[in-house]
Amino acid sequence: MIKSQNHIPKLLIIFLATFISISYSAFCESPKEKLNLADSLFKQKKYTQSFELYEDLLHSEHKATSVMLLKMAFIKEGLGDFTDALYYLDLYYLKTFNKKVLKKMENLAEEKKLTGYNYDDAAFFLNMYHQYQLQVDLFIIGLIFLIFGMLFYQKKLNNSASKFPAIAFISLLVVILIINNFGREHTKAIITAPTAYLMKGPSPGSDLLEIVSKGHRVDILGKDDNWVKISWNGQTAYIKSNNLKPVKL
Repeated sequence: MIKSQNHIPKLLIIFLATFISISYSAFCESPKEKLNLADSLFKQKKYTQSFELYEDLLHSEHKATSVMLLKMAFIKEGLGDFTDALYYLDLYYLKTFNKKVLKKMENLAEEKKLTGYNYDDAAFFLNMYHQYQLQVDLFIIGLIFLIFGMLFYQKKLNNSASKFPAIAFISLLVVILIINNFGREHTKAIITAPTAYLMKGPSPGSDLLEIVSKGHRVDILGKDDNWVKISWNGQTAYIKSNNLKPVKL
């Protein structure tokens, strides 16, 4: 009897050690392992399970690959959720700047009669600038200092400066001023509420501008408490923040 009782602490220790080991492994599961598992489930056409893992990687781990985002869009489109399909395609575009996906988004938007998915070359280059803003700004600032040095050197040698470096110097200052003030990024967002009320002011007592359905993409212009200021068909409107999903990685 005493002998069997001596085994109880040992069994308890083994059980606790096993439980802690399993819990630790699950807790410490790396994003790469989670992504591999999700990809494996996707290959097996277990789309719901794979999507849950992809979504956790995107929102909790803040890890997203371009292929993963395409798969998430594919799953949502297959389920008939075109709003989320467009959302993940948009995230894919922000990550890759692959123009081919824009046509897919335009076709989906046209099919569902959704607005806000038109892109032109100016928008493409502006998005590219926002992606590499720091590098571009540093490059321009470097050029400014280089030209400033040339002006100073010429002035010191000849007591006069060439007009070309002076013009280039002023032009670069104007360029960096314009792109940093007028080229600021406007975060886009997709309306997710089945019925969303667009108001003329940031209050439920404001005049109603329009009632819209989900899926439309808009530019965010600002925020006022629980209201978001957006651009809608050339007009300024306000919408409740919980009716929007910002398109941002």
